[in-house]
Amino acid sequence: DADKPAFIQRWYPSESGGIELTNPSEETRPGVQFYNCLVQLLKECHREGFVKSLIPMLPLISSYFNAYDRLMATLVELGSGYVRPDTNVKAMPLPRTPQEELGRFAVWETNFRNQNNPDASSYPEDLEGAWEVQDEVGGETIGVSTVVFGKEGQVSVDKPLQGLRWRLDPGPTHLDTCTFQVLADDGTILQYRGFVDRGARLEARFSKRSIRIRGSVMFQMRDGDQAMGEDYWKDMLPINYKTGTTKFVMSRVQEKR
Repeated sequence: DADKPAFIQRWYPSESGGIELTNPSEETRPGVQFYNCLVQLLKECHREGFVKSLIPMLPLISSYFNAYDRLMATLVELGSGYVRPDTNVKAMPLPRTPQEELGRFAVWETNFRNQNNPDASSYPEDLEGAWEVQDEVGGETIGVSTVVFGKEGQVSVDKPLQGLRWRLDPGPTHLDTCTFQVLADDGTILQYRGFVDRGARLEARFSKRSIRIRGSVMFQMRDGDQAMGEDYWKDMLPINYKTGTTKFVMSRVQEKR
């Protein structure tokens, strides 16, 4: 709110000396309406830890409503822990691009699998054990480390890093999503999110062949212990995402016989 006068002066210079409504719900200037909605969204996230509704909390004209709609769709698509929409796909913003439509389908497919197989463990035993993780940039390996997936989502790594959590979630389509987080000594959280072919997992149970998980690394900063719901985010810290350029490939460390 402290920046609001400067915002009005920048975008409504002819009105900067005029009356500024103290009640945001009575605001009529489109740009200020949008500004108030963004501020209210941040306040709600800070106070409650997350938001479920994707609808603007304050009045907006149609054009800015669409802009807010697209913003929330992007936050959902990127997996922001601060935005946790209702599991009903109909509550999500209407898609405007094929990518957004694919995101809605992925949410539907994941919810469908969870509802029809509620007893499926998020920490399957076939993924427990040591994994060799290769970090890559531009196709070149820049580092190799060992990560151990323990029972009930525990993660072990070599110091000075600290393991946080791991879990497996269904979808999208024929893939399963494997996510684990590591805390660096400077406070940065490295989140590894990769995909594993479901058929390959099933085949590996019989053949004992090693499976591979490929994905990307997100660099994040911890934002304190927020309220955790009963869904996926109960094991993952609610954090702001900053996409990095690092990819990774991980494979099981074969036990010596």
